[in-house]
Amino acid sequence: MRENDVIVIGAGLAGLMAAAVAVQGGKKVMVLSLGAGTLTIGGGIIDVLGYADGGKPVATPSAGLLQVGPDHPYKKIGRQAIEESIRFFKEICAAEGYPYIGSLHETQWIPTAAGTLKPTCLVPKTMDTTQLKAADHVVVLGFTALKDFYPHLITENLGKISGFSNKSFEMMMVDPELSDGRDVTALDVARWLDTPEGLKDCTEKMRKLIKPGSVVIIPPVLGTRPDYAVADSLEQALQCTLVETAAVPPSITGLRLQTMMVAYLKKLGVRFVEQALVGRSIVENGKCTAVVTAGIDRERTYYGKAFILANGGFYGGGLMAEPGHVIEPIFNLPVFAPSDHELWANADLFSSSPQPFAKIGINVDEKMRPLDADGQVALDNVFVIGRNLQGYDFCFEKSGNGVALASGYQAAMSVHGEGN
Repeated sequence: MRENDVIVIGAGLAGLMAAAVAVQGGKKVMVLSLGAGTLTIGGGIIDVLGYADGGKPVATPSAGLLQVGPDHPYKKIGRQAIEESIRFFKEICAAEGYPYIGSLHETQWIPTAAGTLKPTCLVPKTMDTTQLKAADHVVVLGFTALKDFYPHLITENLGKISGFSNKSFEMMMVDPELSDGRDVTALDVARWLDTPEGLKDCTEKMRKLIKPGSVVIIPPVLGTRPDYAVADSLEQALQCTLVETAAVPPSITGLRLQTMMVAYLKKLGVRFVEQALVGRSIVENGKCTAVVTAGIDRERTYYGKAFILANGGFYGGGLMAEPGHVIEPIFNLPVFAPSDHELWANADLFSSSPQPFAKIGINVDEKMRPLDADGQVALDNVFVIGRNLQGYDFCFEKSGNGVALASGYQAAMSVHGEGN
């Protein structure tokens, strides 16, 4: 029987973070992954906390942490572990050649493809808005046939926002000649720029349009690799500043971050088992000894000393809604949800308050261990992180990747016996 020190179920940011902390602590780690996680959907920027209840932006992520309620995961985790998780994450990014900027003490307001501003905490350097905020004239650059990025919409909406209304905007288009009669995605353009030929072609086309010294808003297309080679090459050749926007899926910034984290973990010896649908667990005397995956051919059993559940809540299949209740299918952990489905959502779709269904999840202690209805630890060697957790609306608050980092960090540190 081959036993792992830690088995992580799920390969989103929470699971990857937990695996990183565990392997850095000398643990033998396996990640069981059914899919690619949500990084390529939700994006590679780290939202810690953007909005308080009532929809009011917080002054800074750090200030926002003081406003969360007693059931919020951040309250269970504690400020020290949150700060340590941010530091740990930034150290990995820097060591892997893909550094992030930002801190808990400042809000990064980054432009979106709709021309709005999104509050976040940590961003790749290609989203640094320092020069954008200082510029009097801004170029918005689109790509022919690229869907979900419309320069006219960005210029119109940004021009209505305080701090941008006094700027002049100029729209420009580059044709990557990729359409063949179809829509082009950001991934298509990013892959084009990954190639020496595509990068040279794009540089030549942009040089005819963009004056040196320009600040250019651009969709997130500056290569798929977790580095800044494409951005550095274009900025140096054109003598301009490029600022990537947040955008709808597929998320290139998320793809870069996922690629970096997986490569980092594999380099440290973390074993990944892909397309692993974990169906059930084996529990003896209040502890989990193994989890079982269902495959086309046969079941496989994976033994471990500790298990970290990071399979994405409702969005990843980690929680399942059934008439009158919600279940957690692997460990049969208690999920606390109103029995009346009418209480799961606000009456107004676009409410200024968090959605109750988003706060449904598993209650945990400060070590991320699941609790039963009496507040007692249900399984001593199982830890719950990310979107399986009770008490927060990641979409409303803009807190998803922040909770992922902090809870993943705390769970892995608890495995070491060092959790707060």
